[in-house]
Amino acid sequence: MASSDFMPLSLDTLQTSGAYAAKNTSSTPTTEELQSWGYTVSDSDNAIGLDFTDFLQLMVQQLQNQTIDNTADTSDMLNQMVQMSMVQMMSSVQSSLEDLTAASTMTYAASLVGKTVTVGSYDENGKIQEIVGTVEATGTYQNSPVIFVNGEMYPLNSIMAVGTLPEIPEQSAGAETGGEGSQETAETPAT
Repeated sequence: MASSDFMPLSLDTLQTSGAYAAKNTSSTPTTEELQSWGYTVSDSDNAIGLDFTDFLQLMVQQLQNQTIDNTADTSDMLNQMVQMSMVQMMSSVQSSLEDLTAASTMTYAASLVGKTVTVGSYDENGKIQEIVGTVEATGTYQNSPVIFVNGEMYPLNSIMAVGTLPEIPEQSAGAETGGEGSQETAETPAT
């Protein structure tokens, strides 16, 4: 058997082929390299937006394009797969927590229907007004929870109190001085 039957391509031919060149670029492919290989890359917050399916496709390509003198390191692949699984799991947990928080907020808002609340709202002079009324309905507006009081819509986080806020007591003139001698003491008769 001739050597050309065993290895039809020389190493020089392999080095100039596209598969070998794509495999031996950098250890972490750039966005341009991924796009040239046919992957869709979304650049948000300077992070490459690949999902787990894209990662598995890259791993298969790496295994398919390995050569005798440059084999893929399976322990590195396993570590990368574990890391990618952890990222996917953390993303799923974050999404679940956001859904749970939204459901909890809407449950709280629904519990306010029929109750008297004090809502804070700024007037045209920039001063806060206290609006007291009964919550008629709840809902969402532009993905934010809202309540309806006296026919008006207010954000849920504008509630100052459930119920009516108490009046701030006026301080007397003697209390403003702060001296102990300002208060008169009554004498008790001796027995």
